[in-house]
Amino acid sequence: MKQIIWSNDSFMDDEAREYYQDCQREYLEDDGYTVSDEEWGEEVCRWLDDERMNLNVQVDGVIIAFGDLGLWRGRRQGYQILGSNIADILHSSCEDCEWYGDSYNIRGRMAHHDGTNYVLYRVAKSREDAERIADKIYNLEIDEKGFRKLTRSLYPYVADIYGWKVRGRKPA
Repeated sequence: MKQIIWSNDSFMDDEAREYYQDCQREYLEDDGYTVSDEEWGEEVCRWLDDERMNLNVQVDGVIIAFGDLGLWRGRRQGYQILGSNIADILHSSCEDCEWYGDSYNIRGRMAHHDGTNYVLYRVAKSREDAERIADKIYNLEIDEKGFRKLTRSLYPYVADIYGWKVRGRKPA
């Protein structure tokens, strides 16, 4: 099951935009107020900042991202070593982004003018381990399956924040 952390699909959510506009009309005491596209975009981006605050949690290890990247010259794999704070995953320069849990892992989908990047976020034991894994990704010595074997899931950390169930974990 896909559990959304944040998605800019909210830009297209007419119900959310209308609700925001109604709240602003009430707050401003102006029944004629209409939210501009720019203001709505800023509001949706503030929601991303809120999620960064929610995820401002340190993990035991180093977060590393494995990317299946859509580039102008075709699909490639890549990586990024992020650090130990979960909020670090919520950054992208792409036009269309979403981050979510798939019941096992934390993933991202980022679309841009050349294609779509699919990213898997996992935790390595240390910076040195993350760098060794990154070298293997760069040299095409491992794929996503190999990456998952060398790292552990970020999902339980995020699940604890949002109250999601973790498969295999007994309720407290």
